Amino acid sequence: MLSDLSNELMSPYCPGRTIASCPSDQARKLEDHILAEAQAGKSREEIEQSLVQRFGPQIIGYAPQPVVLYGAAAAGFAGLLLLVWAGRRWRRAKATTASVAAPGPAAAATTLSARDRDRLDDALDEVDEF
Repeated sequence: MLSDLSNELMSPYCPGRTIASCPSDQARKLEDHILAEAQAGKSREEIEQSLVQRFGPQIIGYAPQPVVLYGAAAAGFAGLLLLVWAGRRWRRAKATTASVAAPGPAAAATTLSARDRDRLDDALDEVDEF
């Protein structure tokens, strides 16, 4: 229980660090105090409550506000939608460029049926006879 608490509770002596990761001598004394209370038979909740009364609620750790969590999730979702939209536009522009870049006779011949090709040949023959 001591290692759980000292790894989860924030150190009042080293901002942003847990009691276990704080190099302060005061943090070691606090660990000794937690151990003594645990050996005296106090539960985890009782020890946490006494530490909150002594040091304040910030010892329990950082709990982000729901607005921050939802805002980050919404921003991530919006970014994903933007990437999908940009990718689709890029693919569409690439396909349009490819079809415009190759409108030569080879591309037309592959899309014409045999009947259409014969009609085109006949029309070109008439133009040549002119």
